[in-house]
Amino acid sequence: MKIIVCNIGSSSFKFQLLEMETETQLARGYTERVGSDNAVISYWIGGEHVFSATENIPTHRESVQHALNFLVDKKYNILRGLYEIDGIGFKTIQAGERNGSVLLDDEVLEAMEYYKDLAPAHNPPYLTAIYMFKDLLPDTPLVGVFEPGFHINAPDYAQVYGTPYEWFEKFGVKKYGYHGASHRYVTWETVRILNLPKDNHKIITCHLGGSSSLCAFKNGVSIDTSMGFTPQTGLIQGTRIGDMDPYVLPYIMNRKGITLDEALVECSKKSGLAGLSGTSGDMRDINEAVAQGNKKALLARDKFIYDIKRYIGEFLIVLEGLDAVTFTGGIGQKDADLRMQVLSSMQFLGMKTDELKNDAHQTIISSEDSKIKALVLETNEEIVVARETVKVIQNKD
Repeated sequence: MKIIVCNIGSSSFKFQLLEMETETQLARGYTERVGSDNAVISYWIGGEHVFSATENIPTHRESVQHALNFLVDKKYNILRGLYEIDGIGFKTIQAGERNGSVLLDDEVLEAMEYYKDLAPAHNPPYLTAIYMFKDLLPDTPLVGVFEPGFHINAPDYAQVYGTPYEWFEKFGVKKYGYHGASHRYVTWETVRILNLPKDNHKIITCHLGGSSSLCAFKNGVSIDTSMGFTPQTGLIQGTRIGDMDPYVLPYIMNRKGITLDEALVECSKKSGLAGLSGTSGDMRDINEAVAQGNKKALLARDKFIYDIKRYIGEFLIVLEGLDAVTFTGGIGQKDADLRMQVLSSMQFLGMKTDELKNDAHQTIISSEDSKIKALVLETNEEIVVARETVKVIQNKD
């Protein structure tokens, strides 16, 4: 079975073509700067880079069509025709009560339209791309693997807020959680690598990058996560504000004389690591600033680490114990000092970190006699989307 996995941003289109019997990547590619006359296009077959160009790609439709033309180009001998594609999976973000791994029928697409405000940077371009694929490949099943779907089995009391019940019942105001594909992959990889019982384990996963979240995973189920109604909550992130008292908004609106929309832009685009440091939302830039003695950059880094520790502490009690902590994402995989600062605060629980393994970014960075294991894993969201897409297609009849 051949599956295309799509990842769409406001100005980008990425895809992978996978043969699912062996989970082999046949081809992949991306288009960046969609909407410009100098869009950057690159394609690979297996691990070999075979095409690059700068072209006029005015909309996502052209980027999708360009990729499909590449896949059936006789020069590359990838597909004999588009009929060989058995399904298309999308790493979709938000559809309210239809979150999960589902066929993208009219009802789901309506839900995505309804919840656009929760994912304004993601839902609109995904909807555009999905409608394109429905037009270009009308007989091919399209599957949405929604980010909150991994968290839908969390207990009700972990999902609701202390709002009037009407907000939850009528308007879907609750904690959805995101980064589902990444957390799904690294939790099960942690179970596999440590040979933990599939029905008896307690894991905290830390997806740390430009966008960050933690997940508490118990006996095969996500029981809580740091992100909430939108991806804006939880840890401070690259430019997102993270957890904050909502009454700050009317206060700052009055003090600065700005509108709600303007305040929300500051919360999502000018806050987080970038807002506190005054330098950048990229941890690499912040680390350079810290090395140069920038106190605001150090404050931003310390706040980020503190938030990680705070959620680990919360999830330890929720899980009633812990077998492993797993780090993934650009920061989680590459920042050994950050990992050490987080893990050193868990020494009283029997966590022992091997400094040499940690500095070398090995898979298992805890000591052999550590009561809690610590891991560093590269996530693979695309294979999760592909696997879920196969399941949905096989069960649709």
